[in-house]
Amino acid sequence: MIGLIAIRRVAPRRVVLITGVLAAVIMGDSMIYNVIPSNVSTFGVSLGLVGVLLSANRVVRLASNLLAPWVVQRFGISKPVLVSAVLSIGTTAIFGVAHGFAALLAARIVWGACYSLMRLGGYLVVLEESSYRTRGRSMGFFGGGQRMGSFVGVLLGGILFDAFGRTTSFLAIAGLGFLGLPASLALIRNPDSRVATEIQTRELESYTLKDAHKCGRIRLWDLMISPVPELKGHQRQQLLAVNFAFFSFHLVMSGTLVATLGFYLSQRLEEDITIAGIVLGVATINGFLLATRWMFDVASPYLGYLGDRVGQQKIPLFALPICAGALFLMAFKASLWLTLSWLPFAFVASAASYTSLSVLAGGLSPAYRRAQVMSRHATWQDVGSASGPLLSYAALVYLSLELVYLVGALFMLLALGFVATSFRPHTFWKPVE
Repeated sequence: MIGLIAIRRVAPRRVVLITGVLAAVIMGDSMIYNVIPSNVSTFGVSLGLVGVLLSANRVVRLASNLLAPWVVQRFGISKPVLVSAVLSIGTTAIFGVAHGFAALLAARIVWGACYSLMRLGGYLVVLEESSYRTRGRSMGFFGGGQRMGSFVGVLLGGILFDAFGRTTSFLAIAGLGFLGLPASLALIRNPDSRVATEIQTRELESYTLKDAHKCGRIRLWDLMISPVPELKGHQRQQLLAVNFAFFSFHLVMSGTLVATLGFYLSQRLEEDITIAGIVLGVATINGFLLATRWMFDVASPYLGYLGDRVGQQKIPLFALPICAGALFLMAFKASLWLTLSWLPFAFVASAASYTSLSVLAGGLSPAYRRAQVMSRHATWQDVGSASGPLLSYAALVYLSLELVYLVGALFMLLALGFVATSFRPHTFWKPVE
C-alpha cells in the first residue's frame, strides 16, 4: 500500500496502469535482443537474418503507427491495450516453441503492431494527465516503468536461457507477461475522460487531405512532422530537430549498439569469465550490460523531473557527446574495461534524452493534433530502431564492427549540430508548453 501511494505521487493513476501493462509484456521483446545475437545457431537462422528478426517489429510499425490513431479514436485507449497485451504474451511464447524463420518473423510483426497501439495510448494518457510543469516526470515514469520490464526480461531471460535452454526460458517470461492483464482490466474500469475522447475525435476529424496538400503536392513538413499548420516556421524546425535526434538515438544507441553488443563481446571475450567460482557465459554478461542500460531507464522519472527544472532543450546537448564518446571507444578498440566503465554514462544520457525529446514533441504539438504528431514522432523512433540492427548486420558482411561504431559516433555528432542550431541559447530557459 505504501509503495502504491508513493507511485501515485510520481504519476497519475492511469499513467501507472498503462505503464504496468507495457512493463509486463515488453520482457519477452527485450529478452530476444539478448539471447539471439549471442546464440544464433540455437534458433536456426543465419547471421544476416538476425538483423531481419530484430528489425521486423519496428519496420511493421511504420504502417501500424498510421493505423493506431484511427484505432484509438474508434475504440478508445483501454480495450486496444488489453487485446494488444494478450497478443504480446503469445508472441513471446512462440519464440520458445516455434521452429523456422517464418514463424519467428510473424511473431515479431504481431508484436510490433501491438506495441504501436500501447505506446500511442501511453503517450496520450501522459499528455492528458499532466501539464508542462509535470510532463517530464510523467513521461519519464512511462518510459522508465516499461524499461523496468526490459531490465527484468533481458537479465532474467539471459540467466534462464543459459540455465534451462530456449523453450523453458521463453515460456517462463511469457508467463510473467500475464502480470500485466490486471492493469489492463483496471485501465478499462478507469476510462478516458470525456474531454480526452473529444480531443482525440477532433484530432482525427481535423486531419484531412487538405491539411496534407498545398499547391497540389504533399509538403515535406507534412511527411516529416505531420500537418501542423498552427506552428510557425521555427517551431516546425524545432520539432523536426527533436524527431531527428530521437531517430538518431534509436538508430545508434537502441538499434546498432543494443543489437550488436552481444556480438561485440563474443569477439572481445575469448573465453567465459569466472567470478567467485561462477562461470559467466556471453549471454549472461551481455544480459547484465543491457540490464544496466535499462536500469538507468528506470530512473527516467527523476531525469524527466530534472529536465522540467533546467529545461528539456538542454538534455540532448549534453547527452549526444557522451554517447558519441562511448562509440569512439568501441570503434578504436580501447581497453575493454575502460569501454565498459564508460557505457553506463552513455546509458544514462540515452535515458534522459528519450524522455526529454518526447516531452518536447508533445509540448510543441497543438492539443488537437497530439495523436497525429506523437504517432509521427514514434515513427521516427521506429525507423531508427529498425534500421539499426538491419543495417548493422548487413554492413558486417563487408565492414568491421569497429567501422560500424565509428559511423554511429559521427551520426550522433550530426544530430548534436541540428539540435544546437534549432534551439538557440535564448530559448534554453523557456519551457515548451
